[in-house]
Amino acid sequence: MLIKTLAICTGILALVLPTVLAQEAPKTLPEDKYKELYENVCGSCHGADKVIGEQRDLAGWGYTVHVMSQMGASASEEELDQIVNYLVKYFGTPVNMNTDGAEEIQTLGLTEDQANAVIAARAKGKFADFAALAAIPALKDVRLDGVKHRMVFPKLPPDPNRQIVLNTCGACHAADVVVGENQDREFWGKVVGRMRENGARGSDDDFKKITDYLLMYFGPTPGSSKQ
Repeated sequence: MLIKTLAICTGILALVLPTVLAQEAPKTLPEDKYKELYENVCGSCHGADKVIGEQRDLAGWGYTVHVMSQMGASASEEELDQIVNYLVKYFGTPVNMNTDGAEEIQTLGLTEDQANAVIAARAKGKFADFAALAAIPALKDVRLDGVKHRMVFPKLPPDPNRQIVLNTCGACHAADVVVGENQDREFWGKVVGRMRENGARGSDDDFKKITDYLLMYFGPTPGSSKQ
């Protein structure tokens, strides 16, 4: 059983690793087809405050539920797995929508086909924000607001050139590694030059726009075009 395997392999780590509070995380138990199951099985011993505000991965919640079952929680193994999936979906760790794999994306409650559609879409253009993700045809009927707090998108300022930065720079690394920098044109010119030498694809105009964008928002005077 998945839960028992997780308990053996990673359960101890899940206990000692600190949990991290998510921004805009649920303040109450989210409505879901497994909410009642969670309340009936887990709520008989403790309140919802035991999970609200927590962030744990599949291994962490798997171990927690395994311990709960060992302490006498009455539920079938299938029901325990459903409880784990519920907890991971709403109180799981962050998912980077531009870099994480299908398995991690599925923890948001998406099917395998939907997760693969996300990966196929981002291969054509990185997601700048939640709106870009939600616009994928495969997700048009999927309710994502309840798991939005787990999704990670680049922290880059909106700009006509932002998508070029995301697609070109984000092909090899997280595009927002530049956040917090305040460098001059010479510095960013050298960075973009090295990027091209290492195989980044784009036209001369694309790389000029990338340099201009970096200078505009991460230059000595962010927001000023006169740099």
